[in-house]
Amino acid sequence: MAVLAAPRHPIVVEALTMARAWCGEHVIDGAPALTHAMRVAATLAEYVPDPAPELVAAVLLRDAPYFAPTGIDLDAELTARLGPAVTRVVRALHREQSEQHALTRVPAPRVPTDDPWFLYASAADKIVSLATVLRRAAAANRTEHWCSRAAVVREVPYLRAFHTGAAAHLPPVMAAELGRLVAQAERATR
Repeated sequence: MAVLAAPRHPIVVEALTMARAWCGEHVIDGAPALTHAMRVAATLAEYVPDPAPELVAAVLLRDAPYFAPTGIDLDAELTARLGPAVTRVVRALHREQSEQHALTRVPAPRVPTDDPWFLYASAADKIVSLATVLRRAAAANRTEHWCSRAAVVREVPYLRAFHTGAAAHLPPVMAAELGRLVAQAERATR
């Protein structure tokens, strides 16, 4: 996790501090939410050379809309402490996640190809999540695993549509890895 190794940029330090406080006992994909966020940051750095500290901060705080304390103005807090670019990416990721969960109403996402930071952050998150789910499926009873992950099964067409729209705008190796994982998920969930 070189992107998170010391010495860290002050914005990354602040984002980690906030993520530690806000993630608490929350779990994502069966792991502590902070662990998931840190894996996404490491994956981002694997495919995007020298990612901007603001982009790393946004990835670390991608779930802030769900985990931040109630009663705070999240946008104001993020902007004051980390800058408007972090707030913009966190909100774009939140909008996408809301859209992704509304698959019955939104069959194909509008992939905002004019926002590379959003694309990189979203693709890194999808790579981590898909790799985790597929790894667990390989180690479990496949039928039981996929039955218990019905939400993931429903999201596979969305993930394919995202990859199709984003691939030309991602670093080639990142696009290839996401495409490989989506194809693997498509085969596994048939």
